[in-house]
Amino acid sequence: MKFLLAIYKYNPFGGLQRDTLRLVEELTGRGHEVVVFTTAWDGPPPPAGTKLELVPSSKLRSNHANMVKFAEAFRRRLERRDFDVSVAMSRIPGADFYFAADVCMKVYWSNLHSAFALRFNPRYAAYLKLEHAVAAPPSRTRIACIAQAQMRDYAAAYGTEPDRMFLLPPGMDPACRRPSEPEAEAIRSEIRNVNQVQPDDTVILLVSNSVYNKGTDRAIAAVGALPDELKKNIRLWIVGRLPENEIRKALDDAGVAGQAVLFGQTDGVRDHMLGADLFLHPARNESAGSALIEALAAGLPVLTTDICGFAPFVRNATGTVLESPFRQAELVKMMSDMLPRLGKLKQQTLACAEKEDFCSRARVFADILEKR
Repeated sequence: MKFLLAIYKYNPFGGLQRDTLRLVEELTGRGHEVVVFTTAWDGPPPPAGTKLELVPSSKLRSNHANMVKFAEAFRRRLERRDFDVSVAMSRIPGADFYFAADVCMKVYWSNLHSAFALRFNPRYAAYLKLEHAVAAPPSRTRIACIAQAQMRDYAAAYGTEPDRMFLLPPGMDPACRRPSEPEAEAIRSEIRNVNQVQPDDTVILLVSNSVYNKGTDRAIAAVGALPDELKKNIRLWIVGRLPENEIRKALDDAGVAGQAVLFGQTDGVRDHMLGADLFLHPARNESAGSALIEALAAGLPVLTTDICGFAPFVRNATGTVLESPFRQAELVKMMSDMLPRLGKLKQQTLACAEKEDFCSRARVFADILEKR
């Protein structure tokens, strides 16, 4: 079979991009031909059996205008019909399938902005028009959701028919699984030694590419608000592409700048997760949260918010999920309660990870695409 996949831009770091690569690998591994329609492919070449169709970027001033132009180019590409199945990995209409990597924009933005702003702000209006074309009848695009909440939100916002939506399991890279215990402990010891972590220190890990969406500001403030007897031995590891000046100011304001290490963007975070003691992720906007799954698989206890699509996995493992509406004081309290019992929480996390299927998204999605 021949598959046409559309993604606005590819790089090896984003969650959507990693899902795209795993799907391409799964399809080409089954002997199928895959065409990736995109404006840019930054990173190693795609697998054998993949053809890149690079669309010249419109280079307009705004991201939303560029996305509209990309959607128009994809519509023209669909008219050639030289493929068996089309998949939009970005939120653009016309494909047989849409991979919903993000939250339903209409529901999320309606909670943040007035109806007037959503209607007349060019950015909001453009993205909502694209989403409407994908989700609302009479569209026949099938929507691959990665969290149960997405199915509920699309149905409420657009009247999306239930038979057009289906839920995929998590799609963690199998390489993120916790290795054997001797290897896991060796990795943990090495990364802690390199970063001068003392035996009595507790390492709290943040993984983020957005201060606001991932709640990085909330997390830093919460660490700063811990009781002194808990805070004094905390070491804060921050991984991801973030505005350094903004993060350093937040750390200074919280009084924990001397206890933090900024790693920047890395190719993987498994070693950091093996070296840490708690994964803190009080997100404001997180359709799924692949990092939550990676933490659980590494045996790292997680504290997160119920807004995350993968929060049910954390709830099943340790119950450490903050319910909406979010309250900063509740975050500090739950973290304070967790810190003295991280050993027990780690055992619960490991037991849960042994029973869960965290890696089959690409395989399950490919099975569905083949039956189209």
